[in-house]
Amino acid sequence: MIVLVDGTPCTIESVHVSGTAQTRHKMHARLRNLKTGHIVERVLTENERLPLANLETRRVTYSFSKGGFRVFIDVESFDELELSDEQLGERRWFLKENQEYRALLLDGSLLDLVLPPQVALQVTETAPAIRGGSDATWKEATLETGLRIMVPSFVAKGESVRVDTVGQKYCRREA
Repeated sequence: MIVLVDGTPCTIESVHVSGTAQTRHKMHARLRNLKTGHIVERVLTENERLPLANLETRRVTYSFSKGGFRVFIDVESFDELELSDEQLGERRWFLKENQEYRALLLDGSLLDLVLPPQVALQVTETAPAIRGGSDATWKEATLETGLRIMVPSFVAKGESVRVDTVGQKYCRREA
């Protein structure tokens, strides 16, 4: 959900409510500013309302990286759209060239990307696979995008693995 906070589009990262029966409830929201990528904490009273942003959704393809920016091509109009590494944050580790993503636009400018829940990435560096290894022993691996995660000991260099985009964790080996 994208809301407008003081005219700036933000996503709600997390929310929790505080208060007792004697006091008014307050909602503590952690918001990510979509223009700058900064995280902001905001306390909202129970009767305070935030307007929703009127967003447009388009399909884009990740093309290339240049000087701290990621360039995407609109699938239908072939327009170039850019997002900075600060706006993407840790999600930049899941972008693969020529992959299609869903983009959120506000007034014609690219605000954010919607990543799939899991992404298949190839292991480029890791210790040699241990024959008969189990899920109980883990080792560090570097993936094709530069992301470093822990994988089971039976995963070898050159194999593809599924990675959870939210938790940045190994899910399973790709067939």
